[in-house]
Amino acid sequence: MKNNAISIPLRRSELISPFGVGAISTNNEGINMMTGVLDQWFKGKNVDLADYRFNESRLENILGVKEFRLPPDYRSLFGKNGGSLKNRDLKIPMILFPTWFYCNRCRKMEKLHLADISKKKCRHCNNGYLVQVPFVTVCKQGHIDDFPWYEWVHKDIATKCKGPLKLVSTGGATLTSMRVECTVCGEKAKRSLKGITSKLDNENNSPLVTKLQEGKTYLCTGRKHWYGTNETAHEECFEHPFVLLRNSNNVYYPDVISALYLPGDYSSELKEVIEFLKQEPVAHDIENLKTVIDDKEKVATYLLNKYSVELQTANNQVLTKALNVIEGDSLVAEDSELEDIEKKLRYQEFCSLIETMDTKHLKVVSEFNGKLNSSVVFKSLGISKIHLVPKLRDTRVLFGFQRLNSDQSINRNKIDKGKELLFRNPNNPENNWLPGYKVYGEGIFIEFDDEALNKWENSSVVVKHFNLLMSRYKEIEAAGVVADKELSPRFVMLHTLAHLLISEMIFECGYSTSALRERLYISKDNGKEMNGFLIYTASGDSEGTMGGLVRLGEKDTLLEILGRSIEKARWCSSDPVCTEIGLTSGQGIHSLNIAACHNCTYLPETSCEEFNRFLDRSLIVGLPEANNLGFFENYIKNNNI
Repeated sequence: MKNNAISIPLRRSELISPFGVGAISTNNEGINMMTGVLDQWFKGKNVDLADYRFNESRLENILGVKEFRLPPDYRSLFGKNGGSLKNRDLKIPMILFPTWFYCNRCRKMEKLHLADISKKKCRHCNNGYLVQVPFVTVCKQGHIDDFPWYEWVHKDIATKCKGPLKLVSTGGATLTSMRVECTVCGEKAKRSLKGITSKLDNENNSPLVTKLQEGKTYLCTGRKHWYGTNETAHEECFEHPFVLLRNSNNVYYPDVISALYLPGDYSSELKEVIEFLKQEPVAHDIENLKTVIDDKEKVATYLLNKYSVELQTANNQVLTKALNVIEGDSLVAEDSELEDIEKKLRYQEFCSLIETMDTKHLKVVSEFNGKLNSSVVFKSLGISKIHLVPKLRDTRVLFGFQRLNSDQSINRNKIDKGKELLFRNPNNPENNWLPGYKVYGEGIFIEFDDEALNKWENSSVVVKHFNLLMSRYKEIEAAGVVADKELSPRFVMLHTLAHLLISEMIFECGYSTSALRERLYISKDNGKEMNGFLIYTASGDSEGTMGGLVRLGEKDTLLEILGRSIEKARWCSSDPVCTEIGLTSGQGIHSLNIAACHNCTYLPETSCEEFNRFLDRSLIVGLPEANNLGFFENYIKNNNI
C-alpha cells in the first residue's frame, strides 16, 4: 500500500491476517507502523464500493453485517483520462508506532508524532539517525501504548520531569545491559530495564505493574493508537499492562473466521428458492408432505420433480437448505448458538467434503473409499477416504483482534467487541461491513476410520502419555490464557500429521510452505463425528491454481508422501532434546507441545489453525519406552521404516 511519504509491500490478504487493523508492520525504510481503523479505509474522491463489495451469507448471518469488502488496492493517476478513474489514490491509513526513538550515536531519546513516518535525523546531535525502541505495552482488552519511559526512570507514576532521556547499552544481549537515564536529574534517575518483559509473578501481576513505583499500581492507559489520534486515553481501563517486544507474536492475534463455499451459499440463489417455496400452492404442498415424510431431503426431491420447470436452476442441497431456513433450522447466529458456531460451520463443510460433487466453486472427486476398496495398505494407515478437491473457494473475514492471549471461541460479546476495535464509530450505519477476501484454490481431503482411532486413543499407554499435555492445557485454561476446546489424542495426532504432510508436499507441488494451509475436521460429538483434515492452497488468483496439489492426492503418490512424512517424524535434528523437553516441561506457546519444534513440525502461523500448538510426533511414531503409542507404529514395523 502507499501513502504520501512511503510505500509498504503488503498484499490484500495480509491486511486481513497478519497485518490487519491494530497490527504492526514495517515500511520500506524500516520504520514500524500500525494499520489504522476501518472508518478511514475508503476515504477518497470518486469512490465506487461496487469494486470491493462481496457477500457470503453464512458469515454475514454469524457476524451480523450487511456485506464484506476487499481491502482497497492503490490505483495511481495515469493516462490522459486518469482524472476520471474511479477509486483513485485510495490508501490504507498507517500510524507510526512505537512513537519513541533513540539516536544511534548520542543515544538520546525522542518522542515523535503519529504521522512522522519517514526516517529522521537526531535533533540533539544532528549526526545520528533515530531508531525505534523495541518495547510496547499491551493489555488483554486490546489496548497498546508506548513503554512509560519517564515514569520508569523516575520511579514515579505521576512524574512531572520531562527532561531528555538516554537509552544506554553497556554491551550484551540481555535487558540487564540496557538502562534508561534522565539527563536532567542525573545519577538519581538511572534505571536498568532488567526484568521488564518477565512473566506473571505469584499474584498474577506483570513486572511493570508492581515495579514501576513501590507501593503504587500502574494500570493500562486505555490507548488505541490505531484510531490515529494523540488523545491521552481513549477509554478507562483497569487491566494490568505487560511489556512485550514490538514484533512478538502475542502483540497481535487477528480474529479471522473462514468458510468454504458450499452449494447454495449465494444469498440471492437461496432467497429466490425460499420466496418460491413460500408461495401457494407450494407452501401447502410442503405442509402436507411434512405430515407423512420426516426427511427434508426427500421433501426436496419431491418438490424438484413436481416443480422441475420453476426450480430448474436449483438442486437438492439448495432446496434442503431453503426448507431449513423456512423452519428456522438454518445456520443463523442466534446468541445461544454462537458458542458452537465454528463447529457447526465445520460440520457443514465436512458433510460436503465426504461426498462427491461438482458445482461452480466446489468440486470433490473420490480417489479412495474404504467401503468400496479393500486396500490393505490404506487400512493399515487407518484411512477411510481420500477425496481430491480440484476446485474450492474460501472466504476469510477479519472481525476483531486480541493481544497477549488467543481465544478462538466465537460469541456475541466477542463479535461486538471486535467491531469496537476495528471501527472508531462502530454504531454508524455506514460501518455495517467487515474486511475480507476470497481465495480460489485446490486441496486434498483425508478422512480416518473412527473405529481405528477409538481403539488407539483408548489404550492405556496413549491415555497416560496424552495426560502430560492435557494437564498443562488445563492449567493454562484455568488461568484464562486459552479457551476451552475439545482436545483429544486424535486431535493432536491428526493435527501433527497435517503439519508433516504439508512440510513434505512443498517439495512436490510447486507451492511454498506459507501457500498451503490446514483445515481440521475433528470432533467426537455423538452422531456428528469428524475425523479428517483438508490440506489446501492458502493463496491463489481468481482463476484457480496450478493443480500441483491435487495431483499429490492420487493414491500411489499420496502413499509415498505419507511414508516419507512418517519416516521423517521419527527423528528431529534437535533430538533427543526436542522429545525430552516436551515430555518433561513441554515446549512451544504455553508449553502445549510435546515432541514438536521448529526443526520438525512447525509451520508458518498463517498455515496452522492453532498457532503451532497441540503438536506431538510421539503420537505418530511412538517412543522407544512406550510400545503402541504411535498411531502408525504397526505400519512402520510392517514396512521397515
